[in-house]
Amino acid sequence: MFRRLVPVAAAALVLLSACSGSDDAKPAAKASDTPTASATPSAPPVDPSQIACKMLTASDRTTLAGSAVDEVVAASGTDGGSQCRWQAEAAVIQVTTLPAKEWAKSLPDVVKKIESSSAAASEADKKDLEAAKKLLSGAASFTDKQACQAFTTLAELDGDPKGTTTTVTAIPITDTESGISAQACEDGELTSVLYSIPGLKETKAVDKTVTTILERAQKRYAAAQ
Repeated sequence: MFRRLVPVAAAALVLLSACSGSDDAKPAAKASDTPTASATPSAPPVDPSQIACKMLTASDRTTLAGSAVDEVVAASGTDGGSQCRWQAEAAVIQVTTLPAKEWAKSLPDVVKKIESSSAAASEADKKDLEAAKKLLSGAASFTDKQACQAFTTLAELDGDPKGTTTTVTAIPITDTESGISAQACEDGELTSVLYSIPGLKETKAVDKTVTTILERAQKRYAAAQ
């Protein structure tokens, strides 16, 4: 029940606009069916000048989707950060970057949702959940540095190696399709790359590819500051 808390929490923010904007965004049309996505989000304004829209090149997007994904369908600022989404006929790619402390504010609610569905959880998972609740008791007032420290601690509780700053996971997009999301929290900034294509499955090769693309996005963001 507790596994992958960090990616699920990131999905609460990453998928927020994936279920809004253009009605043609079919691969992400049911993102609001996920437990952590907003049920009634407002459509974000399309502003391709957002920094997130500059964090992936056309080549990066082709590497992820296997074909060109160049139409910007949603791009807006979010909680002091930036988010951009591209769409093609059968693919969606989305980048989000925001101060880590803003991401952290979503964590207590995520833990509550996990706790409410954890009746059948193992004792180990329940112990991890209690550790997470204690860690996040002050999440509303975290600094960006503290939020990234929490990211690492939660990833470690999830079973990732000590000192983890990047996680990758599959996230439900529709009833039948999944997206792959890579998240990193470094230097006080939470950055995420999410993409979905028909039949996408998480593999070591996919994880490596999306992690590489995320690293490129982070470098472009840092260079732009």
